Amino acid sequence: MKIDTKIAIRQARYSDIEGIAYVGYNSWITTYTGIFPDELIQQRSPEKRIPHIRENWRGFEEDSEENPTRNFLVAENNMGKIVGYVNGGEIFHKEQNYDCEMYAFYILQEYQGQGIGTRLFYQMLKFLKTFEHKSMIIWVLKENPACLFYEKMGGKAKESMIDQRDCKDHEVIGYVWNNIHKI
Repeated sequence: MKIDTKIAIRQARYSDIEGIAYVGYNSWITTYTGIFPDELIQQRSPEKRIPHIRENWRGFEEDSEENPTRNFLVAENNMGKIVGYVNGGEIFHKEQNYDCEMYAFYILQEYQGQGIGTRLFYQMLKFLKTFEHKSMIIWVLKENPACLFYEKMGGKAKESMIDQRDCKDHEVIGYVWNNIHKI
C-alpha cells in the first residue's frame, strides 16, 4: 500500500528528536516483537529515548560544524511527520577495520517498501564519500528482516558479534561494503 510519494530527505534538526524517538520505538515494536520480550521493547518508550538521543547522538544540522564527520538524515512526509531516519559517520569502534559506519536505520513499517530506505541509504552514502571513506559497515540483528534490504544494497554479511539483551545472546551481523565508491 502506497502511503505518501512526497517524502523529503533532509538533515535532522534538534526539533525532530521527538519524531525520531517515535520512529525508533515503533520500529522496535514491529521488528523485534517475538524476538525480544515485550518488557524489553517497552523499556524503550519514546519519552525515555528523547534524553538519550539529545545527549548522545550527533550529526544534527545544529551541530554539524562541531561534528562534521557525522550526519543524521530524516525522511519526512508531506504533513511534516518523521517516518524514517539514518545516522552515520566515522567508524564508532576504532578497532574495526572499516572507515565508516551507518549507526542506526529505521523506517516506520507502513512506509517500508516504497523506496524511502533506498533514498536514505544513498543520501548517507553521498555524505560518507565526501570524507574519502572507502569501506563501510552496519550492524543488524540476525533475525531482523532488514537484513534482506542490506543484501539488496550490496552489503555482504562478513562480521558477527554477540549482543546480550534480556539475559540471552543474540547474533548481530556486520554487513560490509568494501568500496562504497563502487555503489
